[in-house]
Amino acid sequence: MAELATSPQSRSSAPPPSLWGWISLLSKATGITITVFLHALKTLARPPKNDRTTRQQIAYTGIRIYQSSLPATSIQNLRPSTTTTCKKFAKKHHVRHSPIQLPDGTIACWIGPKDALKVVVVFHGGGYMAAALTEHISIGFAFSKPTRKDLAVVVLQYSLASENASHHPIQLQQAVSLLQHLLYDLNIPSSSITLIGDSAGGHLLLSLLLHLTHPNPLTAPIKLEIKFSSAVLISPWVTVSTSATSMKLNQEKDILTISGLEYWGRNFLGGKEMDCWNTPLMAQGEWWGEVPCEEMLVLYGEDELFRDDIEEFCAKLTANHAKTTALKFANEIHVHMVMNRFLKINKPCESEKVFVKWMNEHLGSR
Repeated sequence: MAELATSPQSRSSAPPPSLWGWISLLSKATGITITVFLHALKTLARPPKNDRTTRQQIAYTGIRIYQSSLPATSIQNLRPSTTTTCKKFAKKHHVRHSPIQLPDGTIACWIGPKDALKVVVVFHGGGYMAAALTEHISIGFAFSKPTRKDLAVVVLQYSLASENASHHPIQLQQAVSLLQHLLYDLNIPSSSITLIGDSAGGHLLLSLLLHLTHPNPLTAPIKLEIKFSSAVLISPWVTVSTSATSMKLNQEKDILTISGLEYWGRNFLGGKEMDCWNTPLMAQGEWWGEVPCEEMLVLYGEDELFRDDIEEFCAKLTANHAKTTALKFANEIHVHMVMNRFLKINKPCESEKVFVKWMNEHLGSR
């Protein structure tokens, strides 16, 4: 594998700006906040006619404005790192936390008992340009209190992409490095591991699963003797293309924007051509039948930009991988269960109910 730790192309996030840079960034963020506030006033004056609450409409519009107005490096500087968020999560819930330094310099976070019999590996979303949210860590614990004595969650702090750094396949190489550590250094059976990925994290998970049976030529192969217990994909990003009908149909419903997706896709690819590892939708249907997971679950929303692309992917997956469950939820947006909590919408979330039930059944009794 190519050396990652010392390369400027693989830093985990953007370098901190200068004093003037901070002043400029905070001024821009303030201006965006004012724009969001003005949109909120308009919404309050003219409440939504659909079944969404005024709070939802304001929150979704605010997210669209922010993601379309700030470059990747600015978002990386404004947000805490994945390791910082993991540490705060563990401290809040009084659970064990320990960093894992991989041979390539990448950091992952282990949350839970060191001798856990079951391990959930989380690949967080964020367009490959934003660090993990607290809600991403909660996914690994199925949104319950992290008090199980037999369960640990591992979160990978993969390198965040921008215009000039951390392009594909850096993140895939880091995911492979993490798996090698869990399987060979810690001797954790693959049958005890559940893999979860949402949005860009779902993209990374799919890329990793393809790599296990059809290795990416720029990434070290990894041999797997036994299948993983399961894999869960929540609104996975399956193609960098934005040509699907649902992209335009749902642009006023979802939190994502077409321009944002195109920007993130360019940063992620870094000028590389599309292939099956950076665009999983391109992979042959037969390849999905070889995925080394006993069971797979795919959850996505009717109102998200990715809807049509995920439906096309699910058709391939279900036709070739027998133990796959794919479910679409009405009136739900991109990674609805995460955004419902992050934005404090707090309305009933059907996809979360299904996810929690599925996780509890597959992880077994406490």
